Amino acid sequence: MRCFSLLCPSRGRPNRVIEFADSVFKTAKKLHRIELLFYIDTDDSERLSYREPLESLGQKYGVDKSIKIFEGPSIGVPGSVNFLAQEAKGEVLLYTSDDQVYIDPAWDIRLDEEVEKYPDEIYCMWFNDAWESQKFCTFPIVSKRWVKELGYFMFPFFQHFFIDTWVWMLAKSVDRAIYIPDILVEHRHWKAGKAAKDETYNRNITTATNSKHARDREIMDKFERYFVADVGLLEGLIANKEN
Repeated sequence: MRCFSLLCPSRGRPNRVIEFADSVFKTAKKLHRIELLFYIDTDDSERLSYREPLESLGQKYGVDKSIKIFEGPSIGVPGSVNFLAQEAKGEVLLYTSDDQVYIDPAWDIRLDEEVEKYPDEIYCMWFNDAWESQKFCTFPIVSKRWVKELGYFMFPFFQHFFIDTWVWMLAKSVDRAIYIPDILVEHRHWKAGKAAKDETYNRNITTATNSKHARDREIMDKFERYFVADVGLLEGLIANKEN
């Protein structure tokens, strides 16, 4: 039985995490094969407000052991996602966020249908987010094998930006970028006018003296050779399965 692991770093948003988690379980068809993994920074002032509501939610849906909370130093989104990916038990890993809300029912069954098409387990999928939609993969879904073979889910040299871009571009390079338009997982970001601009958003704002966006853009160019090597690795895995 295929299991899905949703990886969600969060900071300062216990209420939004509950809304997100509730929407996941409310819309999934087979709850017993869904696990939610959260990474909370130990210096987060809201850290103690996560556990009890999440435990109550687990009891509500009868999935107490499917919600896992990890606390650790602030290591950024790439670091926390990679950590959670190593802890995940599922064969399919979904990068998620506390500003997402799952809308359409039976998303797990629909995801099954797409995953079944790729027995070599090399793919990057994404749902309709009512914002970027087919134009861009903001929340990549990959296999556990993808992570194991590459050694990472999110390219670890980034601070925050372009982590989704890197995964998406890898998949496009091997013709394995799959958009699932009929499942809506709404991205309620402040830039889309669907949320207030809170402190967590502000942590990554570009200033005159500090631009994580500019730094991460340089990483894209500086480590292009790593990207090329990983494309070759993925091409080899696909070819071996076909032969």
